[in-house]
Amino acid sequence: MRFGKTWIGASIVAPLVIAACGRTGRDSSSRQPDATISTRDTNRVLGPGDVRVMNTDSSVEIAVIGDSIVTGFGPRVRAEIEKSTDSGSVSGSGFGASLEKMVKGAVSSALNHEIKYSIADVQDVRLEDGKLLFYGKGGSRLKILESNHSNNRPISETFAASEAERFIAAFHARKSKGA
Repeated sequence: MRFGKTWIGASIVAPLVIAACGRTGRDSSSRQPDATISTRDTNRVLGPGDVRVMNTDSSVEIAVIGDSIVTGFGPRVRAEIEKSTDSGSVSGSGFGASLEKMVKGAVSSALNHEIKYSIADVQDVRLEDGKLLFYGKGGSRLKILESNHSNNRPISETFAASEAERFIAAFHARKSKGA
């Protein structure tokens, strides 16, 4: 069974999920915002004021959509995951092939999700020293996009300045409308 790329994908998503669900501190001013994990809407059309940006290698995307910040795998990683978890590529038959098909299907389904944060729970987003940083109520730093990228840099450092600025402008515009 060939699970190499599948497990690479799982090792990428695990820190994203942990970062999304992690909490810091005990008081409400220093805790992570509540995150929801949902299946990626592949038919979503961006509305007025919505924006989606990719990091430099298209492995991660982040968006302002409606009243939410949405993050997940970018098109490059989704294509790699889809290719490596294609259950039609299972060779052989019997129990081993059935197990491989089941695992590939489950991994593919689990990795095709996105993490959503309410814009109301995020006070500010800034680009500082090449990092896309998120701040919660009370000014505390949030751990959004802080997990490591494949080259041992935080994901927050892998966005081109122009893309980060587009995202930040959309966030501030949405925030000023009371989202």
